[in-house]
Amino acid sequence: MAVSTEKISVYSIADLKNTSDDAIPAYLNSLKFTQSHTLSDTRLAIGYSAFAICAATFYWDYKLGFESTKHYTAIAVALYAILNGILTYWIWGVEKGSVYVGTNKSGARIEVSTKMEKYTPIYNLSVTTYGRGGKKETVSIKKPFNLWFDKAGHFVALPFQQMLASGVKIVGEADPTKVVEGKKKEKKVVENNMSMDDKWASLLAESSGVDLDDMAASPAATPGGKKKRGKKA
Repeated sequence: MAVSTEKISVYSIADLKNTSDDAIPAYLNSLKFTQSHTLSDTRLAIGYSAFAICAATFYWDYKLGFESTKHYTAIAVALYAILNGILTYWIWGVEKGSVYVGTNKSGARIEVSTKMEKYTPIYNLSVTTYGRGGKKETVSIKKPFNLWFDKAGHFVALPFQQMLASGVKIVGEADPTKVVEGKKKEKKVVENNMSMDDKWASLLAESSGVDLDDMAASPAATPGGKKKRGKKA
């Protein structure tokens, strides 16, 4: 199981989200998806244009003085305000939290956007795919961050990849080994959060044919919960 050597604060929801967002392109690109950078390139172009206007205004004022350039400065300020308005609209109205746009080998398109609610450690993904003929399908996934971050703040890749492969059809088709269904999926998630002692107990229960859930429900099934025999009269 791949575990990141870098760690973040598990109490910072922003860090948890940003680290998870960064893992999406890395995983999908490893599956031979081709990422499109149109959205981010447009955002950068608008931002750099606004910066260029600021730099030009400073240069004019430094070289020629304010009086001789005040009309140009006014125009530059107006352009800067317009560009910032466009940039704000682009981020909130067009990108809408987009972290990945790409296509697979067959030409199917995938768009992934993420968001989070304030003070709530839940990762919200919206994945839209466009198959052959432009058939659109949107999947919403909501999972707690602790499924793929350990207590120390390390990112664990396997459960994160299993979540995407199991929840999104074209990702699962590209990486079928990561698809986990039904009870197996729940069991994998539970095992990832179990201590070594709990894992040994689970293995012993399976080998003896005892259901682990029954063991947990019955005090008599646990070493510390043995029933005492009544004394004979």
